[in-house]
Amino acid sequence: MSAAEGLDYRCLFQSAPAGYIVAGADGVIVAANDTLCGWAGVPEGALDGTRLLDLLPAGDRLMFRTHALPKLERDGHLAELSLSVLGAGGERHAVLLTVTRTRAAGQLRDLMIFFAAPERRRYERELASAHRQLEDAGAERARLLREAHHRALHDPLTGLPNRRHLQESLLEALARAGSDGQRVGLLFCDVNDFKLVNDSLGHAAGDQVLEHVGRMLSGAVRGADVVTRYSGDEFVILVPGLERSSELDAVAARVRGCLAAAVTIEGTPLRLGIAVGAADTAVPAGAGVDQRQDLMRLLLTDADQDMYRAKTRMRADAG
Repeated sequence: MSAAEGLDYRCLFQSAPAGYIVAGADGVIVAANDTLCGWAGVPEGALDGTRLLDLLPAGDRLMFRTHALPKLERDGHLAELSLSVLGAGGERHAVLLTVTRTRAAGQLRDLMIFFAAPERRRYERELASAHRQLEDAGAERARLLREAHHRALHDPLTGLPNRRHLQESLLEALARAGSDGQRVGLLFCDVNDFKLVNDSLGHAAGDQVLEHVGRMLSGAVRGADVVTRYSGDEFVILVPGLERSSELDAVAARVRGCLAAAVTIEGTPLRLGIAVGAADTAVPAGAGVDQRQDLMRLLLTDADQDMYRAKTRMRADAG
């Protein structure tokens, strides 16, 4: 080691923010740095040749002799032992002591590091606080991502799944049906004379009507079904897991009847009607993505066309 390197190591030893002691296996101090001498209230080098135990209060001396020293002799190290170092006036400096026993030039040496406990605890508190902040930031980011994902897949007015959600759910249902040998159905629903509500009562009333229709449709379907606001006053209901087409007819009947009761909107009693079109399909086993997408488009088209036929019949009956 060069003279310059030796000087650097000595400066590091003497001015470190932690207390350093090199002691023999008998506990006699070979060297103590300026930091520890400052805590003990003695000049530099004044601790050399003294005993470590002389720096400790009576209770800590007893604990060190009876518990810490046997562990050090058995394991060769101690980790973060809580002690106090006595100052010149009897004041106590709380420290955490870490000791490693090593052999140098044929002699056992105990290398001791004393961390000021208040500083260590402050650091730990700051570290814990930073960790909590990171966790909070991560939780907030996850919440925002969930909200953004929800907004992307749901209608802001009714809270129902939107068209994109329907397409994803429909493709998933078609994939399951191909494996299970079941059918997938769609109900395409259109609120009758909705434009008249907007024109006569205003758009706020129209929004209330759409919210009411969404709630009533959701209450009329099965638990596995998915009610979506498709666009404007159009709602599409995904009816998966069908064994036979008659099951879809039963759901459609409940949907047609769910708006039979009058509802008051903006102080005006209204009787709402709904046109419902239905379509269902089987899915060939092993159908690929392209085939399922074709089936999705066909189902939507067939249900939409059936809804317009139902609306035409209703107008003919009313005329």
